Amino acid sequence: MGLEMMRPARYNERRMKRALLLISLLLTACQKDETEQPTTPQAMYDKAQALLQPNVENPESDFAGALHWLRQSAEAGLQRAQLDLGGICFAGGHGQKVDMQQAFDWFSKAAAQGSKEAEVFLGIIQYEGLQGKKNVESALNHWRNAAGAGIADAQYRLGRVLAQAEDTRKEGIEWLTKASAAVPQASTALGNLYYRYLENQEAAAAWFEKGALAGDPLAQHIFAEMLLLGDPVEKDVERGLSMLRMAAGQDYKPAMARLINVLRNATNAADYENEAAAWDARLQELMKSAPAPEQM
Repeated sequence: MGLEMMRPARYNERRMKRALLLISLLLTACQKDETEQPTTPQAMYDKAQALLQPNVENPESDFAGALHWLRQSAEAGLQRAQLDLGGICFAGGHGQKVDMQQAFDWFSKAAAQGSKEAEVFLGIIQYEGLQGKKNVESALNHWRNAAGAGIADAQYRLGRVLAQAEDTRKEGIEWLTKASAAVPQASTALGNLYYRYLENQEAAAAWFEKGALAGDPLAQHIFAEMLLLGDPVEKDVERGLSMLRMAAGQDYKPAMARLINVLRNATNAADYENEAAAWDARLQELMKSAPAPEQM
């Protein structure tokens, strides 16, 4: 009798403990949710990056949410967020319209905090007049700052502009030479300079070859022509064809057209007809989708 009377009390006690435990867990979860809201610029930036990464709970990236926290971080002064937000305004995409004024403003804020990458973009906007008005002098100053910090893209852009004028060509070549270690197009630009202005065809060929091996389709096309003609390098038709194939493989239409021509006019053209037909079909496809002509 006494034992039976005790059971309800113990049962209620266990229920009370479980209820208290549940309340404790709920309170902990609520506190956790509150603490997960980022409060520092870096935490806001990290939150934005996390929202861009699909996971088990969120199989699709949340660009709108990421943009919100990226903007919060940028407004709070984080340089990296300002640079990224400037890039989004510069390029657009994901439903965001291109806004060059906003891009310029955010890049300017990032540059003021020492971002040399931002200075590259500022130079592009001002040199090309993407805000409606060109400012070449300011653009070159931005690129020079970034180039001096070792940014290859700035070295390439600065070098190309300076090399166009005879009085600054020497400095331009120096910047292009530095950039050539990372930017294939810099080697191609140097090849063009040595060929057209410095009248050194051997040096030009060496730079075109470097650009070709680094993957620039224009350099591959030019060096291929040198190999096919045997001027100023030793004639090597097979290597010339290989260079044309590499450029054509990047959908570079002038090289593709030249490759088709060489294959169909070879002494053993029948052996190459299937390949020529395949390249021809690809070329026609590209011409339909992008009919504007390219210049070599």
